[in-house]
Amino acid sequence: MLQLEMIERFREVCAEDERVMGALMFGSFAAGEGDAFSDIEFAVFISDDVFDEFQQSAWLEEVNPVVAYFEDDFGHRTALFENGVRGEFHFMRYSEVSVVEGWLGYGWFPSLEDALILDRKGDLSRHASVLVGGPPARGGAALVQGLGLNLLNLMLFGANLLNRGEFARAWALLTKSHESLLKLIRLSEGATDHWPTPSRAFEKDLSAGVNERYLACTSGARPNELCAAYRESWKWGRELFDAVGGPLKAELPSSILEKVDDLLVQASTRWPT
Repeated sequence: MLQLEMIERFREVCAEDERVMGALMFGSFAAGEGDAFSDIEFAVFISDDVFDEFQQSAWLEEVNPVVAYFEDDFGHRTALFENGVRGEFHFMRYSEVSVVEGWLGYGWFPSLEDALILDRKGDLSRHASVLVGGPPARGGAALVQGLGLNLLNLMLFGANLLNRGEFARAWALLTKSHESLLKLIRLSEGATDHWPTPSRAFEKDLSAGVNERYLACTSGARPNELCAAYRESWKWGRELFDAVGGPLKAELPSSILEKVDDLLVQASTRWPT
């Protein structure tokens, strides 16, 4: 597998360069889930005194030829390697090594050995040890309330766009709203391992019935299909919120719930399926 070869080469390049004080792998391969279609992801800590002149792209060339190195839409430094593998890299000053503790609740790995690439002084191991274990438990009234409000907000926004006739924009918002919907689904099904990116491994984690229902919540940007997908997403989202949030006494503002209901009826009348 190309990625495994690159990970080993990355390990060698780190060890050979004394400017690199520590390196940690995260993502699929650190969690034991990497395959031939996975990215490689690393945090690299550089000695403070040489950080400003450290040439990241040139250094990555030692791992594999790089055809593009840039900041993506999420603020990550991304490398597109000549062999077609994507890499996400976080180069930081060694004095910032404690930042990895802040990844608790987002990143994790089964063991430190699975993730640790290099640690010259032991500080990285100490800070990264808090991330060892399984995925953290998810739940609680505050979390469910937040998911419900985010879904409500985007459904209200999108329903207004449907009525205005901005279908491309409404489609983009529907996709965004599904992050909250997918998390509510995962909470309901007790399948929260891939929480930070809830669409990840969704087909494997959830039953065929759940996957089939989710497909009904998706669409292209044609008005009638989009209206139907909004209605299905909204209907399921409300069911999930009641099922998961009800026992926790989580509530959403009834006036806004009714407003979304009304707007989706209006949109469906304008753009009938």
